Parts: sequence; C-alpha cells; structure tokens
Amino acid sequence: MAWNGTVTCSECYRTGHNKAGCPRRKERYQEALAIPEADRDWGQQRLVDSYESSKKRRSSRKCSYCSEAGHNRRKCTALSEHTGHVARQQAAFRMAFLEHVHDIGLQVGALVQQTGNHRAGAHVVLNIHWDNIDITQCGSNGLLRFIQTRPLSDLGNSRARTHSFTLKSPDTWATGPRYAGPQDRWQEDSYGIDVIGATHTPAQPPEGWLTGPGHIKEFFKDRAAWQWPTKPGDNYYSCEWWDLGEQNQEIKESS
Repeated sequence: MAWNGTVTCSECYRTGHNKAGCPRRKERYQEALAIPEADRDWGQQRLVDSYESSKKRRSSRKCSYCSEAGHNRRKCTALSEHTGHVARQQAAFRMAFLEHVHDIGLQVGALVQQTGNHRAGAHVVLNIHWDNIDITQCGSNGLLRFIQTRPLSDLGNSRARTHSFTLKSPDTWATGPRYAGPQDRWQEDSYGIDVIGATHTPAQPPEGWLTGPGHIKEFFKDRAAWQWPTKPGDNYYSCEWWDLGEQNQEIKESS
C-alpha cells in the first residue's frame, strides 16, 4: 500500500487492487490452465499452483463472527442483520433524545443547574458532545455525561474549570432490558441537570448524527454470533436497549 493509502498491485503494478484480485493475473491463470499440464513450462505451472492454493485458502477461511466458512466478517450476513437491528434502535433512541432536548430547551448558551443541588449555582452550557449520546453506551449507567458547562459566576474567565453533566432519562422513554434501570443510572443521579434558562433556538446535532452508526461497530468488535440472544429473557447478552414496537417498520423504511 502506498503512503497515500492507495493499494498497488504487485503483479501488474496498477492501483485499486492487490495481487489476489488482479484481473491480469486471473487471465494469465486461465491461459495457463488451458494448456495441458504436461506441456506447461515451469512458470505456467507455478502460476496455476499458486493461484489454486490461494483459492483453497480463501474457501476454507472462517468468519470471525459466525465461524462459518466461505466469507469474512465484512461480508457476514448474520453480523449485518444484528448490527442493523441495533442501528434501528439507535435511530429510535436518538429521535426520542432530540425531541426531549428540544422540549426542555437544552442548547449551547442555556442556563442549567445540577438536579437536587440548588446551592451549586447556575451553569452556562458551552458544548454538547453528541458523540457521547449512543444507545450502546446506555447499558450500565444510563446517559453518559455529554453537556460541557462553566459556572455562570466564572463565565468571563476562560481559564476557569469546566464541568460535565448529563440528563435524566425520561420515564416515558421506551427503554428495553439492556438499558440501565432507574436504580442503576448513577451517572444521571450524580451529574443530572435541569434547564432553568432555555434558549429560543433548538439544538441541532451534526449532519448524519440522527441515523448514524455511532459506536455500534465498536460494540460488535469483540462479539461473536453465539453471543446474540435467541431466547426471550436472555438478558446477559441482550442487545435490546430500546423497544422499537411500531417504530420498527417506520425506521426500517427511513433507513
């Protein structure tokens, strides 16, 4: 591979493919294969042996996700189905999250106060870390901290310490068994905030965030197909953070 990330074939020296996928090498192999074995020269026989050995290795290769032969993880149908199911939950979760943020008026510039700690004083929202809002990261502690603030009293001091907060997951959300229960959401209990001064401009996430994959690929990186739950109530390996219900078909179509 060249320094700029372009693949260069060691067979024909063209870019865009490697030796294994070289069309010129395949043509040479087919030409050599058409010659009776007894009439092939050393180079032709070596090409046939090398090409067929590579084909045999590829056909016996096993997928690291489902352990079936004939394909790799990138082309695994089971992995595609499983990640797609989680992606639909991600889209439903983020739609509900954005609607909640709009309802309460959370946006950069809003005034917030730590829930249940009115002595802490008001904070100004400096940033919203949209990447932290991910369905696969709500399994243990609820919503992670994603709101960066600075105390209103220190607003003019650029060197003043900033703080990280989150929101409490509304009781009306259609959370599933994998989503942290109310008793386990210690991040929300310890760092939850209330909006006390809403903004007039609704928060807008980055382009593609609403239906983007987020950390789904990272979640599946060390998982295998046998860990995909197949029985109702199998919560140990559950991937049901969100109850899609009637939204399932709608999200499938919009995806």
